[in-house]
Amino acid sequence: MNERHFPLIAVISLVVIALGYWFLSAPEKPQVVPQKIETVPVEKVRTRVEATMTNCARRGDTTRVEGLVHNRGSIDVTRVTVQSIWKDGFGSVQSTGLVYAVAEGETLPPGESRSFVDTTKQRGIERCNVRALDWWADD
Repeated sequence: MNERHFPLIAVISLVVIALGYWFLSAPEKPQVVPQKIETVPVEKVRTRVEATMTNCARRGDTTRVEGLVHNRGSIDVTRVTVQSIWKDGFGSVQSTGLVYAVAEGETLPPGESRSFVDTTKQRGIERCNVRALDWWADD
């Protein structure tokens, strides 16, 4: 071995020893153990109201539509507005009306239904239809 390389080998050896000592004497990092967190399923609150027509009949110059509103959601609803749709014999909309199927201060619980009625005196009405237009859920 050449004497010129001795200082370089000595320095490299000291660096390797120092690094080895530093890595071996470093305090261990605490291991993080993941904790299992139990989740409680939360019932999803949803509102869904449907309106169905049960009868559409004309007597004289008055056409009457009858139907039911159904609460298909998971909470009580109130102020349910149903739109009645009045059509001629060709299916063209001639007029629309509004009726409260569930009034303010009343509630319709989940799974229950309520009947409603609307009339018009407009001439030429031969067909009817209904749709749930609006409702409130106070929760």
